[in-house]
Amino acid sequence: MLKTVGEYYAHFCFGVFTLLAGIYVFFHLGYLDDPRVTPPPPPIGFEHEALQFADDWWFAGLLVVSGVVLLVGVFWDSRTCRNVGLIMIAPLYGALSVAFMWRGLFDFRFNLTWVFAGLALALLIGTAIRGDYYHTH
Repeated sequence: MLKTVGEYYAHFCFGVFTLLAGIYVFFHLGYLDDPRVTPPPPPIGFEHEALQFADDWWFAGLLVVSGVVLLVGVFWDSRTCRNVGLIMIAPLYGALSVAFMWRGLFDFRFNLTWVFAGLALALLIGTAIRGDYYHTH
């Protein structure tokens, strides 16, 4: 099992951290509404409606499911599950990047989360492009 994790280290990391992010959100639903995270005044209009998904239960569920699918692909050495997991995770990370970029660049709320979400998205795309390197070489 350790050999498989080593062969698919990037997939494993994306799966673990996506699963952890989903679990964290489940335990902190609505965390973006907390004044310690989003100082007053609260976001209104488009920003509130379009970008507040990141602390909702359904988004947390998508993170958990996609992280589990990717980890199943790693542990069962299933190329299909790994690919499906990456395909599931990419739009979630993209949505997080856009939502937090909006908060960090176009809003007065200082936030660097978008930088790290963007980095994760870029690395995820790189991992998907490289594919299953160990099975092709």
